[in-house]
Amino acid sequence: MFKSVRLLYHVSTYTDSVATNVITKLRQQGFEVDGIKMPSGDWDISIKKGNLFKAVLGLQTALKINLSNTTPHVCVKAGVGIFGQQAIPTILTVCVWWPFAITQIWGLVKQYKLDGTVLDTIYNEYCSVSGRAVGYKNL
Repeated sequence: MFKSVRLLYHVSTYTDSVATNVITKLRQQGFEVDGIKMPSGDWDISIKKGNLFKAVLGLQTALKINLSNTTPHVCVKAGVGIFGQQAIPTILTVCVWWPFAITQIWGLVKQYKLDGTVLDTIYNEYCSVSGRAVGYKNL
């Protein structure tokens, strides 16, 4: 419900290059960005800017991007999550706070069209790195 998903066709070989390029570009645009390649090969990217995302009970929220290779395609998911690799203070805090906060934060993401902007940046980077227009489908 609180996700934007786009499937990009025939570009899985470019994911590492795209992820590092997108992280650099978003930082140049003034975003605070954390990105890590998971052991599965997926990329987990957290994006935060200004007062759009709030710290509540010690947890920083952000737009979370996941680049997942489903060879030969890539599934790009944008949703709200915890910023960076912070330890969650308690499971109870997340269980109580998260359901209420995610609705408000996702509303702000949609209002500022941040998810679409980031998905477009990722799409454009795949086109640039592959040297061609990339087919995709919004899910």
